[in-house]
Amino acid sequence: YNTKSHTQWYFFRVSNTWKGPLYRFNILNMVKPTSVYNEGMRPLQYSCIAAATKGIGWVRCGEKIAYYQNGLRRHKGSNYYTLTFSVSFEHDCDEVYFSHCYPYTYTDLQMDLRAMDKDPNMVRRFRRRKLCETLAGNACDLITITSFSSDPHALQARRSVVITARVHPGESNASWVMKGMLDYLTG
Repeated sequence: YNTKSHTQWYFFRVSNTWKGPLYRFNILNMVKPTSVYNEGMRPLQYSCIAAATKGIGWVRCGEKIAYYQNGLRRHKGSNYYTLTFSVSFEHDCDEVYFSHCYPYTYTDLQMDLRAMDKDPNMVRRFRRRKLCETLAGNACDLITITSFSSDPHALQARRSVVITARVHPGESNASWVMKGMLDYLTG
């Protein structure tokens, strides 16, 4: 309820589930006045049991989904909004995660970049170096994609394009776009 910024994403876990009953979730501190949930988007769900027994990963879920202005006022005078949805769990004693977007973790990023580093076909067009560290102490990489077979003066004279993603923690969709862009530019 005491959100201080633009909250539109979420990621949470429910454990010790019971199979069968319909559970309703209300996320009260959304701040954007409109949402794609009212256009048909559904939350994502990941069941640990379904993943372990059936190989099922993240799936869209929920029914009775709505996004609306609630009666809570923000400190700045504007209103909060609520995302509400209902789900039934398929397994007893499960751990189930819910998310606004398909997660793309820092570990996913590092594994993808490591694979590019190790690919011998990338040597001519892909370079990775540490630009800085985040406040959490994670490496923030600078990726350069170009033809490195030119002479050094020609490389320095080239124009550059800077592309950035994942500026805020909830922007995992931006990380997926960046992954696709890297795959395209290096593929």
